[in-house]
Order: sequence, then C-alpha cells, then structure tokens
Amino acid sequence: MDFYVKSDIKNGIQEIEFYNEKANSFNSSMLADLTEIINKSASDNAIRAIILKGKGEKVFSAGASFDEMLWIEDFTQAKNFFLGFAKLISAMLQSPKFIVTAIYGKTIGGSVGITAASDYVVATSTAQFRLSEYSVGIGPFVIAPVIERKIGLSPLMEMTIETEYKDVNWALKKGLVNYICDSPQETLNYAKDLASKIAARNPLAMKELKNMFWEKADVDFSVMEKRAEKSANLLLNEYTKNFLYKFKSK
Repeated sequence: MDFYVKSDIKNGIQEIEFYNEKANSFNSSMLADLTEIINKSASDNAIRAIILKGKGEKVFSAGASFDEMLWIEDFTQAKNFFLGFAKLISAMLQSPKFIVTAIYGKTIGGSVGITAASDYVVATSTAQFRLSEYSVGIGPFVIAPVIERKIGLSPLMEMTIETEYKDVNWALKKGLVNYICDSPQETLNYAKDLASKIAARNPLAMKELKNMFWEKADVDFSVMEKRAEKSANLLLNEYTKNFLYKFKSK
C-alpha cells in the first residue's frame, strides 16, 4: 500500500500517523480515514489527548493530492474532494480532545489548514509553510477561515498571494506554530511530553477550553461547503488542468 492512516493508543494518548509515498499528500481516502478516527476519538474516554504527525522527516504534507485532482472530471467529484478537508477540519475543531501536531518538514496547501486547526503545534527548526493554491490556479478557500482565525487576515493574504515558503520563525511569530525544536526526534518527544501532561489533567476542563478557544471562529461547515464549490469550479477550469498536467509531466 502506498498510503495509509494509522492510530495507536497508549497511556491515554492517541498517536495518529499518515503517509503517502507522494510527499504525504492527502487523497480522499486518507482525509476520510483521518476524519473518522478523530470523530471516534471524541467519545472514547480512554483517549485523553491526540498527537497528529506525518511519516518521514522532510515533509509533513504536500497538501491535496495532485494525482487525484488530475482525474477528477466533474463538479460533484471536485466538490466532494475539497469537502474532505472541510470535514477533517470540522472534526478537529469539534473534538473535545486537544490535538498536538508535530511537524518535521514542509507543510503545503491543505496541510496548512490542518496545522491551523490543531490546538498546539510543535515543529522542527527547518519546517516551512506554503499556501500554493493560487499558483496552481485555485485558492485556499476551504482552509482560509481556520487559518485566518489562527494567524489573522493580513498573514493569510501574504501567504496566499506570494505562494512562497515561510520559515518556521515566521510561523512562530504569526501563531501558526507554538514551539520550535532542533530535530524531528526532539519535536516528537516534546509533543509526547505535552500530550502526557494533557492526559493527566481534567478532561471536562479540556472540553470547555476547546469550546472557548473555537466558539467565535467563523469556520462553520456551511461556510467551508460554499468555499469547496469555489475550489471545485476552479479545479475544472482549463488553466488549472493545464497546470496540473504540466506539473505531472515534469
């Protein structure tokens, strides 16, 4: 299998790892699996904290799967693909468990939205963050609300328009990242230590804190669904399709 999502629960901590041989990019199946796991963990009292990470040390995730976007041919398929990100982000925000995300490398496109939907982010000193959608011919419509909620409108506009990588210090300053470590192992260790502390604390307090942190966020599902339709229309546009074909033929 060239991709997977797996979960391991130990000492009250659920460690979720995803992998795709294509730079950990997210296809529909992976997005659905991640959403299902997080939704199930919400009602599992044995789980007191969640760690999310991608496999490997060079890239957290390249975002949406170009392979899948290439074979999408109609509006419904396209909308459902982008809704996969909306459903995952919604599940993360609604989960009563704190989600600690460990980032080792490059974080691109939709994975920036997943980063923003995390409650705490620890990253390596070499981590980079990029919203590449505009360069492809679309835009970060679905993920924009949660990113804006986390870092503000001006940094969102900067990332979107420039489409270039931002280093981890920029991300720390803007609030996308909470803590920086020197190596992937130190990053994971820090995430595990923090998750252990969370797991030892009152789960009812955690649930109320989650509600407080996200209650005023303009990231309701109806907004993201409308944004998914914008992305779907642009994905089917000739400019975007030509870009994807040229990119894949390199």
